Amino acid sequence: MDIDIKYIEEYFIESNELCEMSGISNQDLQTLIDNELVPNSSYEINATYTINSPLGDEKIISEVKKYYPKSVIALIQKNKNANNSSKFKESLKIEFINTFVNSNHNSFGYDNIIEEDGSVNMEKLNLAFEQEWLYFLQGIYGICTLNATGAEIAKKEIAVKRLIEFNKKHREKKLSDSDKEKLYALNNEFNEVSNLFAPYQRVNSSRGKYLDKILELNSLSELIKNYS
Repeated sequence: MDIDIKYIEEYFIESNELCEMSGISNQDLQTLIDNELVPNSSYEINATYTINSPLGDEKIISEVKKYYPKSVIALIQKNKNANNSSKFKESLKIEFINTFVNSNHNSFGYDNIIEEDGSVNMEKLNLAFEQEWLYFLQGIYGICTLNATGAEIAKKEIAVKRLIEFNKKHREKKLSDSDKEKLYALNNEFNEVSNLFAPYQRVNSSRGKYLDKILELNSLSELIKNYS
C-alpha cells in the first residue's frame, strides 16, 4: 500500500465509517460542516479504477473518499444537536485565549502580540483567533495537531515559533550539550500537540523544516518520530 494512503487510513477516519460510528447520515455530517459545528475533511483521496476483462470490455469508476481526524467523533456527539456554532466557537476561543495568555512563552507567538509592559495585546489575539477559526473549519488543524482543540492550536503556534527561533540561532551549527537539552525540551513540547503529517507533506511541514532537520544534523535521529 502507498505510504501516504496507509498513513491517512491509519490515523484518520473515512466519512462513511465516521457517520456509522457516530450514528448520523452523510447529509447530517454535511449539515454540521455547513453550520460550522464540525471541520471539513482533512484529506481527500480521489481514486479512479479501470475494470476490464478478457471480453475486451472496460469500465472506469471514480470515487472520492474524505478523511477526518478521529477526534471528530467526539465533536459530532457534542455538537450534533446544536443549532448554530456561536457557543462552540466561543468555547474554542476561550480555551485558545486562556492557553496562549497563560503560557510562559507567548512572546514567541504571533508577531507584535506582546505589549511593552509584557502583556498580551488582546485585540490582536482576538484577530489571530478569527484566522485560526477559519483554518480549523477548513480541516487544517486536523492535519497539524493531534486533537484540534483550542489549547492545541495555541500551543502549536508557540511551539513552532520557538523552534524557528532556535533554528535561526543554531542554523548549520553543531549543538552543545546544553543546547541539545533545550532541543529535547522543544521536541517534547512540539510532539505534545503536533501530528506527524502525511509522508508527502512532511519535508515542507513545520515538523520537517524545524525539527527533523536539526535533529538529524546533530545525530539525534532517534528523536525523530517515525510512522508505525
